[in-house]
Amino acid sequence: MLANLGLGNIPGNTVLLVEEDMGNIKSVFVQMATQELLGDMKKIIYLSTASLNDEIKGNVSLITESSITNNFISVEYFNDLNSLLCLCQKAEARCNPDSEIIPEPVLREILNADICIIDTFSYLFMDEDICIIKSALSSFAAMSRKNNTTFLLLSDMGILPDRSEKIIRAIVDVIIQFRTEYMGNKINRYINIPKMPGSPPLNRMIPFNVTGKGITIDTRERVG
Repeated sequence: MLANLGLGNIPGNTVLLVEEDMGNIKSVFVQMATQELLGDMKKIIYLSTASLNDEIKGNVSLITESSITNNFISVEYFNDLNSLLCLCQKAEARCNPDSEIIPEPVLREILNADICIIDTFSYLFMDEDICIIKSALSSFAAMSRKNNTTFLLLSDMGILPDRSEKIIRAIVDVIIQFRTEYMGNKINRYINIPKMPGSPPLNRMIPFNVTGKGITIDTRERVG
């Protein structure tokens, strides 16, 4: 999808924030990204604060090659923030990865993953102060550089305090925003990409539609 905007694929070795003002478009985005990344033989670990989205499960199951499906690991109802931070801080030599604080063996797969998806980042950190959030993002960034891991953080706008959201946007490498606008009986949806390494900020919001095939860029010119 990003290639349709002239921005190439999801950049590697980065901390990428995908945020949305309302709705569930970000889940459609991650479904599309998951299919594309698995097709490129990337290993993905998906940490979901709720049950794993059934559509994501279904889309992964459509890829029948076992060598691909074995590259997708999911953890449902994830809330073990302490273990996540301890594991990721290994990249900064601030935590022993063999510590008993990490009770879930599958969580260690982050150390071998190409992509770590956290859905949703805002809910996982909603009760934490900004110091914990900054420490987490610092650990994600260090690990992304050392282990060649991309962290894909899904977030709902307005869950975290405004100051925290601004600091998160300042720290992460990439920002993709999905925005919804209501005009009478019409709903207009837009993509905004204010931050992308190697690409200048887009000078306009990109309209898009959601169809049975996922997210498609709306190429029609709009007036007003």
